[in-house]
Amino acid sequence: MKAGITVCRDCCCGTDRKHPGTDHDGQLRQLEKAGVRVRIATCLDVCEHSNVMVVHPRPSGRRAGGRPVWLGGVLDETVVEYVAAWAAAGGPGAAELPVALMPYVIEAPGQA
Repeated sequence: MKAGITVCRDCCCGTDRKHPGTDHDGQLRQLEKAGVRVRIATCLDVCEHSNVMVVHPRPSGRRAGGRPVWLGGVLDETVVEYVAAWAAAGGPGAAELPVALMPYVIEAPGQA
């Protein structure tokens, strides 16, 4: 089982108004093409970090101590590829966070 991803959309994440030139629908297609379970959220309340994606561990990853990892500023197709590959490999608790994603890790609301 692959990890799941919640993708923030609607408020400011995923909008051409805030991020013109970003292929927001293409990001969703990239994730789905990797076989990742994608959920859409209308707002995750961290608008200052848009575009936001949360990678959730699969059950075995959670049992191994993996917790959801919040990523902000995910605008580039290459970054989405890293997110998709990591989630497809199992995500938190199952696969090591790619070094390329470390600069995108943000605090979950209420965790700061």
